[in-house]
Amino acid sequence: MNPGEQLAVEFLTTQEMTVERFNKEEMQRTKTPDFRVFKAHQLVAYCEAKHIQRDGWLDNQMKNAQPLEVVGGARPDPIFNRLTTHIHEAAAQFDAVNSSLEYPNILVFAKSDHLCMFSDLIRVLTGNEYTDSGKIEPIFKEYSEGRIRLEKLKIDLYLWKDIWPGSSNTRIRFFYVRGSKHYLRICNLLGSDSTKHRILG
Repeated sequence: MNPGEQLAVEFLTTQEMTVERFNKEEMQRTKTPDFRVFKAHQLVAYCEAKHIQRDGWLDNQMKNAQPLEVVGGARPDPIFNRLTTHIHEAAAQFDAVNSSLEYPNILVFAKSDHLCMFSDLIRVLTGNEYTDSGKIEPIFKEYSEGRIRLEKLKIDLYLWKDIWPGSSNTRIRFFYVRGSKHYLRICNLLGSDSTKHRILG
């Protein structure tokens, strides 16, 4: 299992849930998420897990560069592009087995890139920068309202944990999608008080 899958299994197990992989025949037929999720032997959700690794773009250029060759250059922020790509891919995987959204979809991020933050996920999902003063700056709409504008809403819960060595914050953080028809269902599965979540936007 990759670190994302391991995190998903460990967390769901603590919530008295079990996971089941799709069989080989199902995976050959279509691109599936990683797991079906069960509680008391009943299917309750689907789960996809992603591992956010350190961006190797510059490292690869340096590795392949000739002596004294200048490498690097301008490009879009790789952190936001990688997050939107993960969400885009996960939405397609969930669509393959849960297109009617009958069950909640859970996307797990295990993050080993110390430059990528939970706040970056919030920026990508909401399009906003939430300042310490309380002011909201809508400066990331090109991501939130781009290709994931509708796809991000197909995921009911985003789960995030820093796993890079030396991280000072290794607690699991959650982003519940506002307006999800499975909001209360997800809260009940996780034993979370639905009235005490901070609402963004």
